[in-house]
Amino acid sequence: MSGLHLLISDSNGVYIPQIFATRFENWGVKPLDAALLAGGPQTEFYWDAWQDILDAASYTDENGNEWRLWQDGDLWAWCEELMTDEELLNFFGEV
Repeated sequence: MSGLHLLISDSNGVYIPQIFATRFENWGVKPLDAALLAGGPQTEFYWDAWQDILDAASYTDENGNEWRLWQDGDLWAWCEELMTDEELLNFFGEV
């Protein structure tokens, strides 16, 4: 099992946060942040809410692995414990 999963392609552009809020409810997102994202990118504080989520959201899977979010174009879920040294190097530039 890889420690990386592509959640949302960058082809969705400014709608990535809105899509995340509607599809991934089990990431511990604050209700206010979810509501702001659900309103779309024209909503005031949309990008602030998204940054809060990127900084704090996590998901613990059925095996106890903690997943975090990373966005650099595409939106990824990553789990350090499951990533190989090669994945860490290619993804973050360090091991």
